Amino acid sequence: MGGSNSLISGLANSVFPRMPNFYGMILEQCELVSQSSDALVDFMHTGSQSTADKVVRLEAEEDALQARHLEVLANAFATPLDREDLQRAITSVGVTMTYASTVVREMQTLNVKPNPFTNEMAVLLREANVSLYRGYKKLGTKDTALAESDAHVAVQAKHSLDKCFRRALADLFNADNVMKNLEANAPGSKMEAMGYVLEIFKRREIYRHLSDAGHELSRAGNFLHDIVVKIS
Repeated sequence: MGGSNSLISGLANSVFPRMPNFYGMILEQCELVSQSSDALVDFMHTGSQSTADKVVRLEAEEDALQARHLEVLANAFATPLDREDLQRAITSVGVTMTYASTVVREMQTLNVKPNPFTNEMAVLLREANVSLYRGYKKLGTKDTALAESDAHVAVQAKHSLDKCFRRALADLFNADNVMKNLEANAPGSKMEAMGYVLEIFKRREIYRHLSDAGHELSRAGNFLHDIVVKIS
């Protein structure tokens, strides 16, 4: 009898393959994003090469994991959600890792040191990513509906990062001391002014990447919101 049951089970699995654990797959990616977010915040405190390397390495790992998950989705017989929703979730949860990797590389290449604004933006990104992770953990459980509040935190990342971005720009373009030295024709004032202009260009590039990451996180939060609405 036991052999007969195994045969029937095997035939059933060949005709109707077992559904992959897509929720678990998304959480695998979220775990890498969480590690990357922590590493980015650490980098904004220390500027260390080892932390920068970790951010870049984690992005590569998440890219490979995302590609595998998309392949599983493409070959899956059945899914717990619409395929489009799963694809958007898989491709969106790790999007900030690309920005994080770009930021640490450019800061090192352009010799831009971390400051309170880059640190604040990194912390805001981490909080939103953690909230997104927390929300996806609730999918498929009795707390699915509660994931809506987590999605909302991620959606608000755009506004939080934009506010910090504007404050950072206001501080960056505050060149009163540089202008006073130029007007007074102080020794070295022209070189100082040129250096300040270059710093503006370099630092604004970093600020923009971090702000754009917030916009992408908002989109990821909206994708989670759409899923919660459909299944709760």
